[in-house]
Amino acid sequence: MSEIPSFGDKLRRIRYSISSTGLRRGLADVGTILFAYSPEADKSFDKRFGTDTAGSVRPGDLGIADPDARQNAVLYLPSPARVTRWMLDHIGIDHRDFSFIDLGCGKGRVLLVASQYPFQQIIGVEISPELAEIARINAQRYQPNSRRVAAIEVRNIDATTADYPDSNLLVHLYHPFQTPFTELVLSRLEAAYEARPRRIDVAYLLYSSATTPVKDVFSRFGWLREVRHEQSVLGQYDWLFYSTHLPPTGDR
Repeated sequence: MSEIPSFGDKLRRIRYSISSTGLRRGLADVGTILFAYSPEADKSFDKRFGTDTAGSVRPGDLGIADPDARQNAVLYLPSPARVTRWMLDHIGIDHRDFSFIDLGCGKGRVLLVASQYPFQQIIGVEISPELAEIARINAQRYQPNSRRVAAIEVRNIDATTADYPDSNLLVHLYHPFQTPFTELVLSRLEAAYEARPRRIDVAYLLYSSATTPVKDVFSRFGWLREVRHEQSVLGQYDWLFYSTHLPPTGDR
């Protein structure tokens, strides 16, 4: 995720917009800032379910002991629940045939949303011990009537060392680390696929400016093919879909 502008940065941008483009255009820009969605401040999900998934945590504050992993970590931000539900509704799989894996699960909001779908199992992988513990507590607190998977496993490990179930996999990432680590993660996933060939789908959420480097990494793994690329209006929540299984052309 990109850096979050501070209040001072926003104020300077407002002053510059009005000064450089005029009052009318400047006020339009101000409106964009004032009404822009702020994921770290959106606590509607937590208020409804009594969880703790909001806020942001910078890489240096994640409590990651390994310096290389810490350097490659990305700012923690939760994705809106509706963005996750859209993906789960449109990924084109029978959830009952898949295990759901969230790499870099943070505080676990995506895991909670996924538990409303009938996956075989749900696993979160998070290198930060603090965030992993919060995710476990959230999994206990989150008890809506619509929950379909009772058990959510959160593993406090490096995603580059993760082991995967032998079932079909839906692997979710919200741009959790820099591309050198993404390549290591995909290499690990490739080894699991070669040891036990099955269908593996990857749903990668990112912002538009990160698309090119992320696509470049995926292009090195021919066993995974791009299925779809969905772009949001503001480029804040774009999806890249990859799979070992390509659907008919009309279904993409």
